[in-house]
Amino acid sequence: MTEYPNWFNGTAKQNFERYLTRYSGKAGFRALQIGVFTGDASLWLMENILTHPFSTLVDVDTWQGSDEGAHHVMDFEDVERTYDEKLAHYRNRIKYKMTSEEYFKDVKLGLFDFAYIDGDHTARVTFEDGEAAWYALKPEGILAFDDYTWGDALADQTLAPKPGIDKFLDRHMGEYDLLEKGVQVWVKKHADI
Repeated sequence: MTEYPNWFNGTAKQNFERYLTRYSGKAGFRALQIGVFTGDASLWLMENILTHPFSTLVDVDTWQGSDEGAHHVMDFEDVERTYDEKLAHYRNRIKYKMTSEEYFKDVKLGLFDFAYIDGDHTARVTFEDGEAAWYALKPEGILAFDDYTWGDALADQTLAPKPGIDKFLDRHMGEYDLLEKGVQVWVKKHADI
C-alpha cells in the first residue's frame, strides 16, 4: 500500500476527540463525510464513535483529486483502493463515489448527527456543501469544516474554503453555537432549528 499523508491526525483528530467522544457507541448515530481521501477520519470514526451496530457512516468522494498541488502527483485509483482496504470490514459504512452535489439531491432533512465537510476546497462548493449538510443535520447536530485557513495565501480567494465558510457562518448566525474556529470550524445546531 502506498504511503499517503495523514492530514486527519495532523489537523482534525483532536477536534474529533474533543467534540465527538461523548457519542461513542450511541445507537442510531449517523455521520456524513464529504471528502474522505484515504479514509483516515472514517477509520477513526468507525473505531471510536460508530461502534454500535445501528450507527452509520456515509462517505462521499469522487476519488478524482482536485487542483490542489499536493493532489497532482497522486494516483487517485490507488487512493480509493487504500480507502477500500482500510474500511473493508466495516459493514455499517456506506460509500458513494460521486460529487457532493449529486449526493445531496436525494438526502432527507434531519438525517445526520454529525457532518464533516472536507471535499472541494473552493469557496462556492464549500458553502454549498455546508448549506446542504446543515439541512441534512438533526437539531443539536454538529457540523465541522476542515481547512478553514487553507489557502489563506492564495491570490484568488474564491479557490479557498474560508470565504465560503464565513458566508455560511454569517447566513446561519443565531442558529448555532460556535465550538471551534481555528484551522477548523465546528458548530452545534440549536435544538429548535
